[in-house]
Amino acid sequence: MTTAQARLRDAVSSCLNSHDLLGVLDLGAPNDEYDPETEEFTHLLAAGEFVTAEVVAAVWHKWFGEADRQAPAPTPEMATLAADLQALAPLAGL
Repeated sequence: MTTAQARLRDAVSSCLNSHDLLGVLDLGAPNDEYDPETEEFTHLLAAGEFVTAEVVAAVWHKWFGEADRQAPAPTPEMATLAADLQALAPLAGL
C-alpha cells in the first residue's frame, strides 16, 4: 500500500468512525469495527466512483442487511456520510 493509499484509507476509517451509523463504538465496539466498509469505500474512491447516499446504503446493506431483502432507502445520516466520504476524493488523486 502506498503512502497516498494509506492516507486515504485512514481518512475513510476516521470518517466512518466519526459517523458511527450503527452507534456501536460508544458501546465498546473496537475502532476497527468498520474495516470492511472502510476497504470498500477506499476502493470506490480510488477507482473514481462518486459516493452517494445510495452507494452508502448499498454498502451498508451488503455488510449489515439481510441478503434476501433489497437495500433500504438511504437515511439522512447516510447522505451526510456520503458527502463527507466524497469530500475525501482529492486524497485519491481525483
